[in-house]
Amino acid sequence: MSCLFRASEADMISKIVMDVSNALPSTDFDHLVGIEAHVAKLKAMMCLESDEVKFVGIWGPAGIGKATIARALYNQVSRNFQLKFYRQPAWKRAFNKMEFQKELLSGMLDHRDMKITDKKEAILRLMHQRVLVVIDCVSSVELQALQKLVKQWYLRFGSKVIVTNADLYTFTDNGIEQIYKVAYPSSEEALQIFSYAAFGKSSPPRGYLKHAVEVTKLIDPFPLALKILGSALRGKSKEEWTLAPAKVNTCLVDTDIQKAIRFAHDGLSKKHKRLFYLLRETTHSSKNLSNTIYTLSVSDWDVEKGLQTLADMALISISGGEEIMMHDLVQSMSTKRLRWTRRGPKGIGVKPFQKRSRLSWSVSSAPVTIRRATAASLMNKHEGSSDGSFECDYGPACRWLR
Repeated sequence: MSCLFRASEADMISKIVMDVSNALPSTDFDHLVGIEAHVAKLKAMMCLESDEVKFVGIWGPAGIGKATIARALYNQVSRNFQLKFYRQPAWKRAFNKMEFQKELLSGMLDHRDMKITDKKEAILRLMHQRVLVVIDCVSSVELQALQKLVKQWYLRFGSKVIVTNADLYTFTDNGIEQIYKVAYPSSEEALQIFSYAAFGKSSPPRGYLKHAVEVTKLIDPFPLALKILGSALRGKSKEEWTLAPAKVNTCLVDTDIQKAIRFAHDGLSKKHKRLFYLLRETTHSSKNLSNTIYTLSVSDWDVEKGLQTLADMALISISGGEEIMMHDLVQSMSTKRLRWTRRGPKGIGVKPFQKRSRLSWSVSSAPVTIRRATAASLMNKHEGSSDGSFECDYGPACRWLR
């Protein structure tokens, strides 16, 4: 059954925007500038009232807000489905279609911590339900597995699949025809996004409008960059606001988002920089909050407060109070800033690379006592480092890293 419109598409989307605004508590979209319009357009593409199975791809460059839009859409429409599954990009990737199908079935049937022993029984349950699947940063393998479920009539009765990716060809090469392109926010929306991060409200206070407009014009209006840049300037003096444009422009990096991340990074204290680097190495994009706090806790510093500071600066996010997430772009930038070679005399220059291994380890793979000892050692090492960077030679506490 095709999705039929009695009114024009523009009128229908306008109506959905109003319905979205009225149906949800205001907190659902607090500080998410322009999200109602994105959700409305996607709901129209999904044809929620139709019994047709729909695949919709959300496409746009990294940092444009695809994950935020997908999460908002999921929160909005999931109540209309008997079974639902939302997968964040930081979860362990499936290596093949069978593995992904098992993960999908476990998630939809609310058994994420259990293995599906009887796949046939699980699929029979799936066949008679209306299902919503949202996969952030989907892979080709996962798309093919989802399409196989549709072809075999395991996904039906108006089930909907929403997937996001920064690579358009991931969609087109796998037959996804309905693709929603996430556009840049307008200049007005960009200023609002920045203002919420910098001032906690939709517009700059008196005396800061000129500075805010000048700073937002320094970078392309990626929501991620605007949030990080605004958060880095929150609570700063007028003098620091005046100096901000010059500092941002001196960040010798490839993209505007990297400029924002570098600016925020340079404003961190030494302790926060070390926590930022260590968190990058120990979390691999995502980690349980309480486990991370326990692992990284040291006697002379409040790690929980440090994590909250990084979250306030939009360098990490803490979802649902349990999961620590670091955006791929922030991870990439932190890797570039992480230096494992010794500094030269008086901190000037760097000695040639001397067979020193870059750390790459899973914090969950080591005994807790060693993990905590190593984390404490790294956090407290090289207190005099001017930029918070540190190095780690293999020693007794690091043997398990090999």
